[in-house]
Amino acid sequence: MAFIQHTNCPKCGSRDNLAEYSDGFYCFGCGYKKQKNDLNSVRSRLQSQQTMLSDELDIPTTNNIPIEPMQWLLQYGITQQDVDTYKLGWNSNNQMLVLVNTPQYYQARNFSNYGPKYIAKGKKPLLFYGLGDILICVEDVISAIKIAKANKNVTVTPLLGSIISLELTETILKRFKKVCLWLDRDKAIEAVKQARNIKQKGIDSDVIITPNDPKEYSTGEINQWLRNK
Repeated sequence: MAFIQHTNCPKCGSRDNLAEYSDGFYCFGCGYKKQKNDLNSVRSRLQSQQTMLSDELDIPTTNNIPIEPMQWLLQYGITQQDVDTYKLGWNSNNQMLVLVNTPQYYQARNFSNYGPKYIAKGKKPLLFYGLGDILICVEDVISAIKIAKANKNVTVTPLLGSIISLELTETILKRFKKVCLWLDRDKAIEAVKQARNIKQKGIDSDVIITPNDPKEYSTGEINQWLRNK
């Protein structure tokens, strides 16, 4: 997606906040965006999508996050300091916010306005945020960061999905005295089954079932849910 020019925004009336790219428009003032739908633009998006999905692992990023993805992070309380601390990054070639980036794996939130919302490739790593002896298992990186910031007495791991792997199970048996699964509500039954399996191995385990996923809650609400367990 190549930049062409700054021009007038039809929504907010700004003279130069609307950026025109080879495949669409985006206003850095009001957030207005529109795709170009001519044949060449569609072809360009498809080619870019194919490139994005076939990128090498350990992709290049910068911690200079553009306005739109930064606003997405801020709604969950993730600041520029958190971007630096947790090594989040922006890949400008493919317009995606990289949440995990290791030599063997990456996961990113796609902001290109086409293709899947999340993109991942490689072997999922074990990630741990915090130093507590109680492990909180969540599905996504942002939820993990949010809980780790809210409570310093726990360790949080993003499953990068909803399944506790055999490798993580072995780590749990060695390092933690209790495990609590806090998955999305539609995975509640799955969470209960996995907690039961962990308990059968001799580790105290429980589940937290909430209407929304963890990143949707405030620090106070997160700690209230944790205290209840």
